[in-house]
Amino acid sequence: IPAPTDHGLEVPAPAIAPINQAKWRNRIRATGTVRALRVQETETGSSLGCEIGDDAGSLLLVFPGRRRIPGIELGARVLVEGMVGLWRRQLAILNPYYELVGD
Repeated sequence: IPAPTDHGLEVPAPAIAPINQAKWRNRIRATGTVRALRVQETETGSSLGCEIGDDAGSLLLVFPGRRRIPGIELGARVLVEGMVGLWRRQLAILNPYYELVGD
């Protein structure tokens, strides 16, 4: 994952962690397998919910305004990074950075 910059200085990416280390208001970088996909319709539009998991747990990824993302399908392995927050009382990353990865 390319490191974000802060005033031209590269900021090192966090180490990959087990999903069960996801904590509210903390940044995480983790890999997991897509276990479930669900499109939720609301009065303001739709959002794609994607549950990923590893041996340690699961985490929800939310993509507002999206109904589908090419490559994000059941069984796909992904590397994700983002700030953990709450989405409908569940730990989630809203608009995570993601990358499809091989086995």
